[in-house]
This record gives sequence, structure tokens and C-alpha cells, in this order.
Amino acid sequence: MTLRSLIAVLLAGLLVCPAPVFAGAVVGSAGPSEKALVRGAPLLQGTNVFSGDVVEVAEGGEGIVTFGHNAMARFGELSAVRASRDANTIGLELLRGRMMYRTTPEQPVVGTFADALVRAGNGQEAIAVVAFRTPTLVVVTAERGSLEVTAGREHRTVTVPQGQTVEVSLSDTPPAATGDNAPPQQDQNNNSKKKGAGMWWTTGVVLVGGGAIGAGLALSSNSTQLTCAQRGALVSPYSFPCP
Repeated sequence: MTLRSLIAVLLAGLLVCPAPVFAGAVVGSAGPSEKALVRGAPLLQGTNVFSGDVVEVAEGGEGIVTFGHNAMARFGELSAVRASRDANTIGLELLRGRMMYRTTPEQPVVGTFADALVRAGNGQEAIAVVAFRTPTLVVVTAERGSLEVTAGREHRTVTVPQGQTVEVSLSDTPPAATGDNAPPQQDQNNNSKKKGAGMWWTTGVVLVGGGAIGAGLALSSNSTQLTCAQRGALVSPYSFPCP
């Protein structure tokens, strides 16, 4: 077979079956997980997670995904997270539950929920905890480094210093102020659970320190058979409260 014929055969093959060759990009690889699913199958250690995959974690479970360059994520029980890759950036869309992730300059990771973005300040290393406290209230904690949270129709950005937390309310209308750091009144008949609902800061920005980190790190302290030290080392080598 001549070189010209070989090239023609290869091109024909690519045109006939491009899907397997150009399938979704690999986002990461599963770590030691329990009671977690991806594409309807158990998330076994070493399983590839592709762009567009949704990792779902059952009650009492935990999902671990590593991205390389010291970046990784941990998904708590009853969570669902959609993973994506765009150029050099990993995207983690929290659909429900809680997630903790580490982003590094070599492998940026951006967290999202509804129309909000959570990214590391100045592109530096950071560890973020993002959790639905209620169906209409999301809490973002900067466990390591600083975070920038952008949300709302006005795309307002707030910097969250290390050790502090910001609360973001999902609502179609701005909450009425009821005092310092008071949560907004929620309309029981609104559509705040719909995808794309407006994001509003709860009565300005609610920043709390200290104990909020402990609550965020309780993401899955009792959810797997892994020891506390093993879970801590997977995502946060800096501070992980073990009993």
C-alpha cells in the first residue's frame, strides 16, 4: 500500500467514526470512593470522569476525583456534581449537596452553582467548600487561600478571605433587609429552584469565620470507611479536624 493510499484510508476512518476518537475530554480520575455513580456505574478507583459526566453520591457515600497537578475534589453524600473541562480549566457544577475542591495555578478548578462562579483569588492555590444549606441558600467557605465569588444579574464579585464564609441566596427577587446578617425571607411560591434563577447576596454579604470551616470540613467526616486522616490527606493537607 502506498503512502497516499494509507493516508486516504486513515482519513476515511476518521470521517466514518469520529465519536470514539474525539470523545469527551477526560476531566479526572476517581480516587477511593464509596456509593458514588458515574454514567450509571459505580465510581471505582481509577475510573475516568469525562467532560459532561455527572457524579452522584448516595446516602453515606463519598466521591473523590483527582485532576492532576495536586488539584482534586471530594463530593459529599447526597451530592450531584457535573464535571467539565474547557482548555486548561476544570469546571465543577454543584447540582445538589456539598463539594470541596482544591485548585492550583497549574490546574485551575472553578466551582459553579446556578449562575454563580467560585474561583481562586489571583489564580493561586485555594481550597473551597461549596454547599447547599437549603434549596435556596448556598454557603461558600475559603478553607485555604482566598476565593472570588461572582453571582447575580449584576455579576457582583466578593472576595472571601481564608477562614471566612459567604452566603448566597437563590431568588428571583432581591431579599428585603431585616437586620444585620439576617437571612432573606423566601417566597414559598417563587421559582427560585429553577435553573438560572437570579442569585442575590443575603442582606449584603454574610461573612463568618472560625466555626464555619469546621462545618464545611464535616462534608463527609462519617460518610465512608476511610479514616479521618486518610480523608483529610485526599483534599486538605493543611487543616482537617480529626476527633
